[in-house]
Amino acid sequence: MRIAIPFAILLVLVVMCCGCSTTPSSPPPSTGAPTSPLLATPTLTSASAAITGEAVPIRIKEYSFDPNIVTVKTGTTVVWTNEDPIAHTVTYTGTGTTKFDSGNLAQGQSFSNTFNTPGRYIYACTQHASMKGTIVVE
Repeated sequence: MRIAIPFAILLVLVVMCCGCSTTPSSPPPSTGAPTSPLLATPTLTSASAAITGEAVPIRIKEYSFDPNIVTVKTGTTVVWTNEDPIAHTVTYTGTGTTKFDSGNLAQGQSFSNTFNTPGRYIYACTQHASMKGTIVVE
């Protein structure tokens, strides 16, 4: 018999386990050079939703979508939440009839889209060209 564990519960368990450490960590030494989030190289991260219809969260933080590559089943709703202090958008940049655009999302605001057709959906923030993401619908 196979037991299905919802993705959200599995994600919480992984995050909880990753945060456990008996050795305190120290921040990396500062180089003194200022960093600009607009010039930062995006980190590629991905996630999957194994259960159809399950809401999948994507955080907008530090000028990136986290995770920025997500694989979901048909019928899954993806929810983007802006955690940055400035406005961002979630805008489909591909071709075809499927389109979505959140408009400006202020800090704390969310936008959701349900993906009912298999395919690859590439999106971006129209205000910050380096912010890109992909939803793969199986």
